[in-house]
Amino acid sequence: VEDKLRRRLKEQSQQSQAELETLRRTQQELCEGKTRLEDILTRLQRERTDLDKNVSILQEKEKELQSAVEHLGEQEGVDVDEAVVTTAPLYSQLLNAFAEEATLEDAIYYMGEALRKEVIDLDTFLKQVRTLARRQFTLRALMHKCRQKAQLA
Repeated sequence: VEDKLRRRLKEQSQQSQAELETLRRTQQELCEGKTRLEDILTRLQRERTDLDKNVSILQEKEKELQSAVEHLGEQEGVDVDEAVVTTAPLYSQLLNAFAEEATLEDAIYYMGEALRKEVIDLDTFLKQVRTLARRQFTLRALMHKCRQKAQLA
């Protein structure tokens, strides 16, 4: 009977020890989880603070843009030729050459379209395109030279 009681007591003791160990592991996991949750909460609070700052900055910028739009709406039209101002005559020459070359490119394209639609004949097309292409060539050479002088190439 005594051995039986000891075995039972020993079994109960071992069972209690196992339960206690399980509870300790569970407590440790809960503590680690708590730490992780606190870290996540801290990070989220920091992100929320940053987001609030960004929202206020965006609202300020939106107000600035709105006032700029209103200010520009009150102004009269801007002269297109004065909209782009270069810092040196060389840059002005380069800009004008580029603009003229782009218009020649468009003119050649539309001449081709006119030929395709048979609005103009082939002889007229060839004469005009040859003239435009010569001018375009000289403009491209001028732009190349300007870029070299301005050290942009």
